[in-house]
Amino acid sequence: MSERKRRRSENDRWEVRRRKDNYLAHVVTGKSGCLSRDEIRSLALSEGGLLSNEYRRVLWPVFLGISPSESVTECDITSFRDFTQVCLDVHRCNSRIQPGTPSNKVLALKTRLKNVIIKSLAEKPGRHYYQGYHDVSLTLLYVVGERLGGVIMAQLCDTHLSSHIKENLEETSKLMGYIIPLVSQKCPELADFIVNSDAGTMFSLSWIITWFAYVITDEALIYRLYDAFIVSDALLPVYLSAAIVLYRKTRIMSVECELSAVHHVLHTLPQNLPWESLIQTALGLFEEYPPAVIKTLPVKQQELILKVPRSGYLDWSRNWAANLLDLAKTPAGIAVTTSVIVGVTAFLMTSLAGKLHL
Repeated sequence: MSERKRRRSENDRWEVRRRKDNYLAHVVTGKSGCLSRDEIRSLALSEGGLLSNEYRRVLWPVFLGISPSESVTECDITSFRDFTQVCLDVHRCNSRIQPGTPSNKVLALKTRLKNVIIKSLAEKPGRHYYQGYHDVSLTLLYVVGERLGGVIMAQLCDTHLSSHIKENLEETSKLMGYIIPLVSQKCPELADFIVNSDAGTMFSLSWIITWFAYVITDEALIYRLYDAFIVSDALLPVYLSAAIVLYRKTRIMSVECELSAVHHVLHTLPQNLPWESLIQTALGLFEEYPPAVIKTLPVKQQELILKVPRSGYLDWSRNWAANLLDLAKTPAGIAVTTSVIVGVTAFLMTSLAGKLHL
């Protein structure tokens, strides 16, 4: 593309964005009619998403059918069974707090975050906290505030996050198992490379259960991705994960085909990916291979079923690949299967402690 064409294309994109901004401004200020769910979905999936938190604050609840006056049921958060773990995770979330924020405001923010987390989970019995739920909750807290953040999180527990809040992560692991079959439909040699390395799909765990909030450092990008996830099927993070793997084919296949090397390159997510293009690729994959189809695709990979305690896995997972090789030498707690992962009883996240500092 010539420099003139490139500039023209860039100018056209900014003009489209300017018009969208003006349109959304009129909508949220009541100068235009209300948007339908289909209209909000179309805007959220188009380039740039809903553009700003000012618009998201209005349109996310509208899309989800939530009244501005709704709130979650009050409860004694200290009596919640996972209260201690929630406090630990909230205490460690400083990486997503603006540097230089006064300590009293940090404390107030963390108190509100604990309220969002626990009150949304306590709305219905059988909901279990997982490490990563606090990342999603913090994003909602930043955008819509404590009260509506709790309401939206409570609703997402019934829909998008329902697989992750079970007593164990078996359903989540099954979702992760869809990534390689998806990749295989578009690039069989890449899928075979990953399968032959025995790296599996553990690299995607933090992507899927935090909607990438744990691995992305740009807050604005996190909000933009949440635009797409909120208005889409619960499996869109899985499709986006497959789109990322496909995009990074050359880098992935440039390393030695062995577990630790491939897992490392898969897990190390670049921050400068073409996210808008990847979102469209993921949506295209979803259209071509919807959930009803993806569940029937042949699963070529061999996965290890890891039996790791639900608590205490942070230290264990600092070097997941090395620990996996150690475990593979013993029969205890491990089995090899040619189907999707059917049992992961813990949230494993490589190098989590390195990012969630005190």
